[in-house]
Amino acid sequence: MQAHAVMVALSEGKDGVYVHVHAQPGARRVAVCGVHGDAIKVSIREAAEGGKANAAIIRLFSELLDVPKRDIDLVSGKGSRRKRLFIRGESRMLVPALMRMVDEA
Repeated sequence: MQAHAVMVALSEGKDGVYVHVHAQPGARRVAVCGVHGDAIKVSIREAAEGGKANAAIIRLFSELLDVPKRDIDLVSGKGSRRKRLFIRGESRMLVPALMRMVDEA
């Protein structure tokens, strides 16, 4: 069940993968929490003000995927809980890593 939901949250692009994210700012812990609809749900401590939450989400994905922050772009959803990231890299490496992140949530 989770695998299908994660695949819906992901789409391959040129030189990387697009990821739909549902953010929960102001949470007690920083983590990937599973799936929310067709997005990967993440919780972060930072408040949704001044781009702090967006930076925290990029930092979380960077650390979990071992990808430089400069290779992760916030494509849409700057002021929303619903976001779309683009992660540069080989999709054959990124997709399984993203699926494992959700499975381990």
